[in-house]
Amino acid sequence: MAKVTRENIGILHDKITVIVTPADYTADYKKKLAKAAASANIPGFRKGKVPPAVVNKMYGEKIIMEEVLKITEVQMTSYLGIEKIDTISQPLPLSSTLSNIDVNNLKDYQFEFEIGIKPEVNIDPKSINVKRYVIEVTDKMVDEQIDRMLLQGGNMTEPETVSTEEDVINATFTEVDADGNVIDGGVDKATNLNVKQFEEGFRKSLFGLKKDESVISTITTAFDELERGFILENLGLDKEDAGNANKNFKITLTNIGLQVKADLNEDFFKKVYPSKEITTEADFRAALKEEVVAYFAEQSRKQMHDQIYHFLLDEVKLELPKEFLLKLLEMGDEKRRTREEALSIYPTFENQMKWSLISGQIQKDENVKVFPDDLRNAAKAQLYEYLGGQVEMFGDTKFLDEYAERMLKDKKFVDEKYPVIFADKIFTAIQDKVTSTEEGIDFESFNSKLHHHHY
Repeated sequence: MAKVTRENIGILHDKITVIVTPADYTADYKKKLAKAAASANIPGFRKGKVPPAVVNKMYGEKIIMEEVLKITEVQMTSYLGIEKIDTISQPLPLSSTLSNIDVNNLKDYQFEFEIGIKPEVNIDPKSINVKRYVIEVTDKMVDEQIDRMLLQGGNMTEPETVSTEEDVINATFTEVDADGNVIDGGVDKATNLNVKQFEEGFRKSLFGLKKDESVISTITTAFDELERGFILENLGLDKEDAGNANKNFKITLTNIGLQVKADLNEDFFKKVYPSKEITTEADFRAALKEEVVAYFAEQSRKQMHDQIYHFLLDEVKLELPKEFLLKLLEMGDEKRRTREEALSIYPTFENQMKWSLISGQIQKDENVKVFPDDLRNAAKAQLYEYLGGQVEMFGDTKFLDEYAERMLKDKKFVDEKYPVIFADKIFTAIQDKVTSTEEGIDFESFNSKLHHHHY
Protein backbone atom coordinates (compact mmCIF):
# COMPACT_ATOMS: atom_id res chain seq x y z
CA MET A 1 0.00 0.00 0.00
CA ALA A 2 1.18 3.55 -0.77
CA LYS A 3 3.07 5.13 2.10
CA VAL A 4 2.57 8.78 3.09
CA THR A 5 4.88 10.58 5.51
CA ARG A 6 5.01 14.14 6.79
CA GLU A 7 7.98 16.26 7.90
CA ASN A 8 7.96 19.80 9.26
CA ILE A 9 10.46 22.01 7.42
CA GLY A 10 9.47 25.48 8.64
CA ILE A 11 6.81 27.64 10.26
CA LEU A 12 3.45 26.18 9.12
CA HIS A 13 5.45 24.57 6.32
CA ASP A 14 5.61 20.80 5.86
CA LYS A 15 6.96 18.31 3.33
CA ILE A 16 4.71 15.39 2.35
CA THR A 17 6.29 12.29 0.79
CA VAL A 18 4.15 9.76 -1.09
CA ILE A 19 5.69 6.40 -2.08
CA VAL A 20 3.67 4.34 -4.57
CA THR A 21 4.68 0.67 -4.69
CA PRO A 22 4.14 -1.90 -7.49
CA ALA A 23 1.49 -3.52 -5.30
CA ASP A 24 -0.53 -0.29 -5.59
CA TYR A 25 -0.58 -0.03 -9.35
CA THR A 26 0.24 -3.46 -10.88
CA ALA A 27 -3.32 -4.84 -10.98
CA ASP A 28 -4.81 -1.80 -12.77
CA TYR A 29 -1.69 -1.51 -14.94
CA LYS A 30 -2.14 -5.08 -16.20
CA LYS A 31 -5.88 -4.57 -16.81
CA LYS A 32 -5.29 -1.48 -18.93
CA LEU A 33 -2.41 -3.17 -20.73
CA ALA A 34 -4.71 -6.07 -21.64
CA LYS A 35 -7.39 -3.64 -22.80
CA ALA A 36 -4.84 -1.83 -24.94
CA ALA A 37 -3.68 -5.13 -26.43
CA ALA A 38 -7.27 -6.08 -27.34
CA SER A 39 -7.91 -2.85 -29.20
CA ALA A 40 -4.42 -2.16 -30.61
CA ASN A 41 -4.30 -1.81 -34.38
CA ILE A 42 -0.63 -2.24 -35.34
CA PRO A 43 0.54 -2.97 -38.92
CA GLY A 44 1.85 -6.56 -39.25
CA PHE A 45 -0.39 -7.92 -36.50
CA ARG A 46 -4.01 -8.94 -36.44
CA LYS A 47 -6.22 -6.89 -34.11
CA GLY A 48 -6.15 -8.46 -30.66
CA LYS A 49 -3.13 -10.62 -31.51
CA VAL A 50 -0.36 -8.13 -30.78
CA PRO A 51 2.31 -9.73 -28.54
CA PRO A 52 2.22 -8.46 -24.93
CA ALA A 53 5.87 -7.36 -25.11
CA VAL A 54 5.08 -5.09 -28.09
CA VAL A 55 2.02 -3.60 -26.39
CA ASN A 56 3.98 -3.08 -23.20
CA LYS A 57 6.76 -1.33 -25.08
CA MET A 58 4.29 0.97 -26.86
CA TYR A 59 1.81 1.74 -24.07
CA GLY A 60 3.29 0.52 -20.79
CA GLU A 61 5.14 3.67 -19.79
CA LYS A 62 2.10 5.88 -20.37
CA ILE A 63 -0.19 3.51 -18.44
CA ILE A 64 2.19 3.28 -15.48
CA MET A 65 2.53 7.07 -15.38
CA GLU A 66 -1.25 7.58 -15.42
CA GLU A 67 -1.87 4.98 -12.71
CA VAL A 68 0.91 6.18 -10.42
CA LEU A 69 -0.17 9.83 -10.71
CA LYS A 70 -3.78 8.90 -10.03
CA ILE A 71 -2.84 6.90 -6.93
CA THR A 72 -0.57 9.71 -5.71
CA GLU A 73 -3.35 12.29 -6.00
CA VAL A 74 -5.85 10.04 -4.22
CA GLN A 75 -3.41 9.26 -1.42
CA MET A 76 -2.45 12.91 -0.96
CA THR A 77 -6.06 14.07 -0.80
CA SER A 78 -7.01 11.24 1.56
CA TYR A 79 -4.08 11.95 3.88
CA LEU A 80 -4.85 15.68 4.15
CA GLY A 81 -8.47 14.85 4.91
CA ILE A 82 -7.76 12.18 7.51
CA GLU A 83 -5.15 14.35 9.26
CA LYS A 84 -7.47 17.39 8.98
CA ILE A 85 -4.71 19.54 7.50
CA ASP A 86 -6.11 22.87 6.28
CA THR A 87 -3.73 24.09 3.59
CA ILE A 88 -3.32 27.60 2.21
CA SER A 89 -3.16 26.40 -1.40
CA GLN A 90 -2.70 23.25 -3.41
CA PRO A 91 0.44 21.24 -2.50
CA LEU A 92 3.52 22.32 -4.44
CA PRO A 93 5.32 19.46 -6.26
CA LEU A 94 8.92 19.32 -5.06
CA SER A 95 10.41 16.27 -6.78
CA SER A 96 9.55 12.80 -8.09
CA THR A 97 11.24 9.67 -9.50
CA LEU A 98 8.54 9.15 -12.13
CA SER A 99 10.80 10.36 -14.92
CA ASN A 100 12.68 7.04 -14.92
CA ILE A 101 10.02 4.42 -15.78
CA ASP A 102 11.13 0.91 -16.75
CA VAL A 103 8.19 -1.23 -17.96
CA ASN A 104 10.27 -4.36 -17.42
CA ASN A 105 11.15 -3.49 -13.85
CA LEU A 106 8.14 -2.40 -11.80
CA LYS A 107 9.33 -0.43 -8.80
CA ASP A 108 8.49 2.17 -6.16
CA TYR A 109 7.93 5.78 -7.21
CA GLN A 110 8.44 8.60 -4.77
CA PHE A 111 6.85 12.06 -4.81
CA GLU A 112 7.64 14.98 -2.54
CA PHE A 113 5.31 17.94 -2.00
CA GLU A 114 5.40 21.06 0.13
CA ILE A 115 2.32 22.41 1.86
CA GLY A 116 1.56 25.68 3.60
CA ILE A 117 -0.76 25.30 6.57
CA LYS A 118 -3.40 27.87 7.46
CA PRO A 119 -2.74 29.56 10.80
CA GLU A 120 -5.42 29.65 13.45
CA VAL A 121 -7.49 32.83 13.16
CA ASN A 122 -9.34 34.15 16.21
CA ILE A 123 -11.44 37.28 15.85
CA ASP A 124 -13.35 38.97 18.67
CA PRO A 125 -15.49 41.75 17.11
CA LYS A 126 -15.79 43.50 20.50
CA SER A 127 -12.03 44.12 20.47
CA ILE A 128 -12.38 46.23 17.30
CA ASN A 129 -12.54 49.96 18.16
CA VAL A 130 -13.95 52.35 15.56
CA LYS A 131 -15.71 55.70 15.26
CA ARG A 132 -19.19 55.99 13.82
CA TYR A 133 -19.33 59.41 12.18
CA VAL A 134 -22.55 61.42 11.98
CA ILE A 135 -22.31 63.95 9.16
CA GLU A 136 -24.18 67.20 9.73
CA VAL A 137 -26.49 68.00 6.81
CA THR A 138 -26.76 71.81 6.65
CA ASP A 139 -29.28 74.02 4.86
CA LYS A 140 -26.45 75.13 2.59
CA MET A 141 -25.84 71.55 1.47
CA VAL A 142 -29.54 71.15 0.69
CA ASP A 143 -29.52 74.47 -1.23
CA GLU A 144 -26.55 73.33 -3.33
CA GLN A 145 -28.24 70.01 -4.10
CA ILE A 146 -31.44 71.82 -5.16
CA ASP A 147 -29.41 74.10 -7.45
CA ARG A 148 -27.79 71.07 -9.10
CA MET A 149 -31.17 69.41 -9.58
CA LEU A 150 -32.74 72.57 -11.01
CA LEU A 151 -29.90 72.87 -13.51
CA GLN A 152 -30.16 69.22 -14.43
CA GLY A 153 -33.91 69.56 -14.95
CA GLY A 154 -33.67 72.85 -16.84
CA ASN A 155 -33.25 73.69 -20.52
CA MET A 156 -30.24 74.70 -22.60
CA THR A 157 -30.64 78.08 -24.29
CA GLU A 158 -28.40 79.79 -26.85
CA PRO A 159 -27.87 83.45 -25.89
CA GLU A 160 -26.43 85.84 -28.50
CA THR A 161 -23.48 86.88 -26.34
CA VAL A 162 -21.41 85.57 -23.46
CA SER A 163 -22.93 87.25 -20.42
CA THR A 164 -22.55 85.03 -17.34
CA GLU A 165 -19.98 82.78 -15.70
CA GLU A 166 -22.48 79.92 -16.11
CA ASP A 167 -22.30 80.10 -19.92
CA VAL A 168 -20.89 77.12 -21.77
CA ILE A 169 -18.94 77.91 -24.90
CA ASN A 170 -17.85 75.76 -27.82
CA ALA A 171 -14.54 77.19 -28.96
CA THR A 172 -11.76 76.45 -31.42
CA PHE A 173 -8.18 76.98 -30.23
CA THR A 174 -6.01 77.91 -33.24
CA GLU A 175 -2.28 78.45 -32.74
CA VAL A 176 -1.12 81.85 -34.03
CA ASP A 177 2.08 83.93 -33.99
CA ALA A 178 2.60 87.21 -32.11
CA ASP A 179 0.84 89.11 -34.93
CA GLY A 180 -2.19 86.86 -34.92
CA ASN A 181 -1.29 84.91 -38.06
CA VAL A 182 -2.24 81.24 -38.15
CA ILE A 183 0.82 78.96 -37.84
CA ASP A 184 0.95 76.23 -40.47
CA GLY A 185 0.89 72.83 -38.83
CA GLY A 186 0.06 74.39 -35.45
CA VAL A 187 -2.66 73.33 -33.04
CA ASP A 188 -6.22 73.71 -34.29
CA LYS A 189 -8.69 71.98 -32.01
CA ALA A 190 -12.26 72.45 -30.83
CA THR A 191 -13.36 71.98 -27.23
CA ASN A 192 -16.18 72.79 -24.81
CA LEU A 193 -15.57 74.95 -21.77
CA ASN A 194 -17.48 76.61 -18.98
CA VAL A 195 -16.71 80.31 -18.64
CA LYS A 196 -15.87 79.66 -14.97
CA GLN A 197 -12.91 77.55 -16.12
CA PHE A 198 -11.11 80.65 -17.45
CA GLU A 199 -8.94 82.77 -15.17
CA GLU A 200 -11.12 85.21 -13.24
CA GLY A 201 -9.47 88.34 -14.64
CA PHE A 202 -9.61 86.99 -18.21
CA ARG A 203 -13.35 86.27 -18.18
CA LYS A 204 -14.25 89.94 -18.80
CA SER A 205 -12.61 89.69 -22.24
CA LEU A 206 -15.13 86.96 -23.10
CA PHE A 207 -18.22 88.86 -21.95
CA GLY A 208 -20.02 90.43 -24.90
CA LEU A 209 -18.47 88.10 -27.50
CA LYS A 210 -20.86 86.63 -30.06
CA LYS A 211 -20.73 83.45 -32.07
CA ASP A 212 -17.77 83.41 -34.55
CA GLU A 213 -16.00 86.22 -32.68
CA SER A 214 -12.60 85.58 -31.11
CA VAL A 215 -9.94 86.67 -28.67
CA ILE A 216 -6.17 86.00 -28.72
CA SER A 217 -4.36 84.85 -25.59
CA THR A 218 -1.81 82.45 -24.16
CA ILE A 219 -2.85 79.51 -22.00
CA THR A 220 -0.96 81.10 -19.09
CA THR A 221 -3.04 84.27 -19.33
CA ALA A 222 -6.40 82.63 -20.02
CA PHE A 223 -6.29 79.92 -17.34
CA ASP A 224 -5.10 79.60 -13.78
CA GLU A 225 -2.57 76.99 -12.72
CA LEU A 226 -5.20 74.39 -11.81
CA GLU A 227 -6.80 74.45 -15.26
CA ARG A 228 -3.70 74.81 -17.46
CA GLY A 229 -2.68 71.17 -17.35
CA PHE A 230 -6.18 70.02 -18.31
CA ILE A 231 -6.38 72.48 -21.23
CA LEU A 232 -2.92 71.64 -22.56
CA GLU A 233 -3.67 67.91 -22.49
CA ASN A 234 -7.00 68.60 -24.19
CA LEU A 235 -5.12 70.41 -26.95
CA GLY A 236 -2.68 67.52 -27.30
CA LEU A 237 0.26 69.44 -25.81
CA ASP A 238 2.77 68.34 -23.17
CA LYS A 239 1.78 70.09 -19.94
CA GLU A 240 5.30 69.60 -18.57
CA ASP A 241 6.75 71.78 -21.35
CA ALA A 242 6.48 75.36 -20.03
CA GLY A 243 6.77 76.76 -23.56
CA ASN A 244 3.43 75.29 -24.57
CA ALA A 245 1.53 77.37 -22.00
CA ASN A 246 3.04 80.55 -23.49
CA LYS A 247 1.97 79.86 -27.07
CA ASN A 248 -0.56 82.27 -28.59
CA PHE A 249 -4.00 80.94 -29.47
CA LYS A 250 -6.92 82.47 -31.29
CA ILE A 251 -9.96 81.37 -29.30
CA THR A 252 -12.98 81.49 -31.63
CA LEU A 253 -16.48 80.93 -30.26
CA THR A 254 -18.51 78.50 -32.37
CA ASN A 255 -21.51 78.32 -30.04
CA ILE A 256 -22.77 79.78 -26.76
CA GLY A 257 -25.03 77.90 -24.40
CA LEU A 258 -26.64 78.56 -21.05
CA GLN A 259 -28.40 76.00 -18.89
CA VAL A 260 -31.47 77.73 -17.48
CA LYS A 261 -32.70 76.33 -14.20
CA ALA A 262 -36.10 74.71 -13.94
CA ASP A 263 -38.73 76.42 -11.79
CA LEU A 264 -39.01 75.24 -8.21
CA ASN A 265 -42.72 74.42 -8.32
CA GLU A 266 -45.17 71.54 -7.96
CA ASP A 267 -44.39 70.24 -11.45
CA PHE A 268 -40.74 69.95 -10.50
CA PHE A 269 -41.58 68.30 -7.16
CA LYS A 270 -43.71 65.72 -8.99
CA LYS A 271 -40.97 65.10 -11.53
CA VAL A 272 -38.39 64.40 -8.81
CA TYR A 273 -40.71 62.47 -6.45
CA PRO A 274 -43.57 61.07 -8.57
CA SER A 275 -44.69 58.71 -5.82
CA LYS A 276 -44.94 61.41 -3.13
CA GLU A 277 -47.57 64.09 -2.61
CA ILE A 278 -45.32 67.14 -2.30
CA THR A 279 -46.91 70.56 -2.87
CA THR A 280 -44.68 73.01 -0.98
CA GLU A 281 -41.03 73.96 -1.09
CA ALA A 282 -40.71 73.18 2.62
CA ASP A 283 -41.94 69.61 2.08
CA PHE A 284 -39.65 69.22 -0.92
CA ARG A 285 -36.65 70.41 1.09
CA ALA A 286 -37.57 68.04 3.93
CA ALA A 287 -37.80 65.07 1.54
CA LEU A 288 -34.50 65.99 -0.09
CA LYS A 289 -32.78 66.48 3.27
CA GLU A 290 -34.00 63.04 4.35
CA GLU A 291 -32.46 61.60 1.19
CA VAL A 292 -29.15 63.39 1.78
CA VAL A 293 -29.08 62.24 5.42
CA ALA A 294 -29.65 58.65 4.28
CA TYR A 295 -26.86 59.00 1.69
CA PHE A 296 -24.37 60.24 4.28
CA ALA A 297 -25.43 57.56 6.74
CA GLU A 298 -24.51 54.98 4.11
CA GLN A 299 -21.19 56.72 3.44
CA SER A 300 -20.51 56.73 7.18
CA ARG A 301 -21.28 53.01 7.34
CA LYS A 302 -18.80 52.30 4.55
CA GLN A 303 -16.16 54.47 6.20
CA MET A 304 -16.64 52.50 9.41
CA HIS A 305 -16.11 49.34 7.38
CA ASP A 306 -12.83 50.82 6.21
CA GLN A 307 -11.80 51.34 9.84
CA ILE A 308 -12.73 47.74 10.65
CA TYR A 309 -10.67 46.52 7.69
CA HIS A 310 -7.55 48.39 8.79
CA PHE A 311 -8.00 47.39 12.42
CA LEU A 312 -8.21 43.72 11.49
CA LEU A 313 -5.29 43.91 9.10
CA ASP A 314 -3.10 45.83 11.53
CA GLU A 315 -4.08 44.30 14.88
CA VAL A 316 -4.83 40.63 14.17
CA LYS A 317 -1.49 38.84 14.43
CA LEU A 318 -1.12 35.92 12.04
CA GLU A 319 2.01 33.86 11.51
CA LEU A 320 2.23 32.84 7.87
CA PRO A 321 4.39 30.19 6.13
CA LYS A 322 6.57 32.79 4.42
CA GLU A 323 9.00 30.38 2.76
CA PHE A 324 6.13 28.38 1.28
CA LEU A 325 4.38 31.54 0.04
CA LEU A 326 7.62 32.76 -1.56
CA LYS A 327 7.91 29.45 -3.42
CA LEU A 328 4.28 29.83 -4.47
CA LEU A 329 5.11 33.26 -5.90
CA GLU A 330 8.21 31.91 -7.63
CA MET A 331 6.15 29.31 -9.46
CA GLY A 332 3.79 32.07 -10.65
CA ASP A 333 0.52 31.76 -12.53
CA GLU A 334 1.93 31.97 -16.04
CA LYS A 335 5.69 32.31 -15.72
CA ARG A 336 8.26 31.62 -13.04
CA ARG A 337 9.75 34.40 -10.94
CA THR A 338 13.19 34.80 -9.41
CA ARG A 339 13.53 34.88 -5.62
CA GLU A 340 14.24 38.63 -5.87
CA GLU A 341 11.03 39.21 -7.84
CA ALA A 342 9.06 37.13 -5.34
CA LEU A 343 10.49 39.09 -2.41
CA SER A 344 9.62 42.42 -4.05
CA ILE A 345 5.91 41.58 -4.31
CA TYR A 346 5.68 39.54 -1.12
CA PRO A 347 4.51 42.37 1.24
CA THR A 348 1.44 43.05 -0.91
CA PHE A 349 0.81 39.34 -1.37
CA GLU A 350 1.14 38.78 2.38
CA ASN A 351 -1.51 41.43 3.11
CA GLN A 352 -3.83 39.89 0.54
CA MET A 353 -3.29 36.46 2.04
CA LYS A 354 -3.84 37.77 5.56
CA TRP A 355 -7.09 39.46 4.59
CA SER A 356 -8.25 36.33 2.76
CA LEU A 357 -7.73 34.29 5.94
CA ILE A 358 -9.42 36.88 8.18
CA SER A 359 -12.43 37.39 5.91
CA GLY A 360 -12.70 33.62 5.45
CA GLN A 361 -12.88 33.17 9.21
CA ILE A 362 -15.54 35.87 9.57
CA GLN A 363 -17.48 34.24 6.74
CA LYS A 364 -17.39 30.96 8.65
CA ASP A 365 -18.16 32.48 12.06
CA GLU A 366 -21.04 34.64 10.80
CA ASN A 367 -22.30 32.29 8.06
CA VAL A 368 -21.89 34.95 5.35
CA LYS A 369 -23.27 34.05 1.93
CA VAL A 370 -23.79 35.89 -1.36
CA PHE A 371 -27.06 35.07 -3.10
CA PRO A 372 -28.25 35.73 -6.69
CA ASP A 373 -30.64 38.38 -5.35
CA ASP A 374 -27.64 40.28 -3.98
CA LEU A 375 -26.21 40.47 -7.49
CA ARG A 376 -29.61 41.46 -8.91
CA ASN A 377 -29.88 44.32 -6.42
CA ALA A 378 -26.34 45.42 -7.25
CA ALA A 379 -27.24 45.54 -10.94
CA LYS A 380 -30.33 47.63 -10.20
CA ALA A 381 -28.29 49.98 -8.01
CA GLN A 382 -25.75 50.36 -10.82
CA LEU A 383 -28.44 51.33 -13.33
CA TYR A 384 -30.03 53.62 -10.75
CA GLU A 385 -26.69 55.42 -10.45
CA TYR A 386 -26.29 55.63 -14.23
CA LEU A 387 -29.69 57.34 -14.42
CA GLY A 388 -28.75 59.88 -11.79
CA GLY A 389 -31.07 58.41 -9.19
CA GLN A 390 -34.12 59.56 -11.12
CA VAL A 391 -35.60 56.12 -11.84
CA GLU A 392 -39.06 57.11 -10.65
CA MET A 393 -39.24 59.66 -13.46
CA PHE A 394 -39.47 56.77 -15.94
CA GLY A 395 -42.76 55.49 -14.48
CA ASP A 396 -42.78 51.75 -15.08
CA THR A 397 -39.62 50.30 -13.52
CA LYS A 398 -39.94 46.84 -15.09
CA PHE A 399 -36.82 47.62 -17.11
CA LEU A 400 -34.82 47.45 -13.85
CA ASP A 401 -35.68 43.77 -13.42
CA GLU A 402 -34.90 43.05 -17.07
CA TYR A 403 -31.54 44.81 -16.77
CA ALA A 404 -30.71 42.87 -13.58
CA GLU A 405 -31.42 39.51 -15.24
CA ARG A 406 -29.18 40.40 -18.19
CA MET A 407 -26.32 41.44 -15.91
CA LEU A 408 -26.64 38.21 -13.91
CA LYS A 409 -25.55 36.39 -17.08
CA ASP A 410 -22.62 38.76 -17.66
CA LYS A 411 -19.49 37.05 -16.29
CA LYS A 412 -17.52 40.30 -16.16
CA PHE A 413 -20.23 41.98 -14.10
CA VAL A 414 -20.49 39.02 -11.70
CA ASP A 415 -16.69 38.80 -11.33
CA GLU A 416 -16.51 42.52 -10.51
CA LYS A 417 -19.49 42.76 -8.18
CA TYR A 418 -19.19 39.51 -6.23
CA PRO A 419 -16.05 40.56 -4.24
CA VAL A 420 -17.62 43.95 -3.47
CA ILE A 421 -20.85 42.39 -2.22
CA PHE A 422 -18.92 39.76 -0.26
CA ALA A 423 -16.75 42.41 1.43
CA ASP A 424 -19.78 44.50 2.35
CA LYS A 425 -21.51 41.44 3.84
CA ILE A 426 -18.41 40.54 5.84
CA PHE A 427 -18.30 43.99 7.44
CA THR A 428 -22.05 44.25 7.85
CA ALA A 429 -22.03 40.94 9.72
CA ILE A 430 -19.86 42.39 12.51
CA GLN A 431 -20.53 46.15 12.33
CA ASP A 432 -23.03 46.03 15.20
CA LYS A 433 -20.75 43.83 17.31
CA VAL A 434 -17.69 46.09 17.25
CA THR A 435 -16.98 48.71 19.91
CA SER A 436 -17.96 52.02 18.30
CA THR A 437 -18.01 55.64 19.45
CA GLU A 438 -20.34 58.13 17.77
CA GLU A 439 -18.79 61.42 16.64
CA GLY A 440 -20.31 64.40 14.81
CA ILE A 441 -18.33 65.75 11.86
CA ASP A 442 -18.70 68.24 9.01
CA PHE A 443 -18.74 67.03 5.42
CA GLU A 444 -15.31 68.40 4.45
CA SER A 445 -13.58 66.68 7.36
CA PHE A 446 -15.47 63.45 6.75
CA ASN A 447 -14.65 63.49 3.02
CA SER A 448 -10.93 63.45 3.82
CA LYS A 449 -11.38 60.15 5.65
CA LEU A 450 -12.86 58.22 2.75
CA HIS A 451 -10.50 55.41 1.67
CA HIS A 452 -12.43 52.18 1.00
CA HIS A 453 -9.17 50.22 0.46
CA HIS A 454 -11.07 46.99 0.92
CA TYR A 455 -13.27 47.61 -2.15
